[in-house]
Amino acid sequence: MKLYISFFTIAISLLAFSCKSTKQKVNLNKDEIRFSLEKGACFGKCPIYSLTINQAGYATFEGKAHTDKLGIYGKQISDDHFKSLEKTFASSNFESFPEKFASQIADLPTNTIGYHNGEVYREISGKEDRPEPVLQMQFSLEKIADSGNWKLLQSAKEIDFTKKPEVVNIYNEVIIEPIPGTLIAKWIESMDKYGVRLMKKIAPTLNLYLITYDTNAVTHDDFLNALKRDENIKSAEFNKKTSKRGR
Repeated sequence: MKLYISFFTIAISLLAFSCKSTKQKVNLNKDEIRFSLEKGACFGKCPIYSLTINQAGYATFEGKAHTDKLGIYGKQISDDHFKSLEKTFASSNFESFPEKFASQIADLPTNTIGYHNGEVYREISGKEDRPEPVLQMQFSLEKIADSGNWKLLQSAKEIDFTKKPEVVNIYNEVIIEPIPGTLIAKWIESMDKYGVRLMKKIAPTLNLYLITYDTNAVTHDDFLNALKRDENIKSAEFNKKTSKRGR
């Protein structure tokens, strides 16, 4: 009887250890991840971090820069939170979205969302222009990341944040912010001598537009200066692209 109890105790202990290991494992492979969010860098002080939630509902937060949680943190999220996330992702028709939403704006962070639907893990990424279901998935994960009661698992690693991405101007593309009330179509007509064309509005909620112009009609410096003198334009700057540098 004592031998039986001993074996039973060992079995229970191993099972408990196994469950704990599954819940608190930090480095996950794709089959172990249920939800994930990675927020990249911008030219300012955007939070840079990654969040993963495994199949058992254990969340891991790795803060890299511009966040109050620098290092690796973990916590078990509630069943209600897990079910709410599952409902949001499952109803989003996740598989129908492209893996990448294109953007021509360098000065915005890339947000990458991951989801394992029970069969395969898939990621989608983008910046400003994305459908509402994608934004809702991002916001639901950001809410978890910004919540409290995180436990520090590993202190922040020494990362050289002084190595910023190399920034290159795209001289035939300009980001403008018109004065509120400016009719953008009418303004573009008034800039006909420069061959101005509207490429896109950067985001529905932002009064920012990406334009291009005829580089044979005016030099890039003269065009930018003309925009800065324009009483209808609040601000103007060349669009930019970045290239990653190694640490």
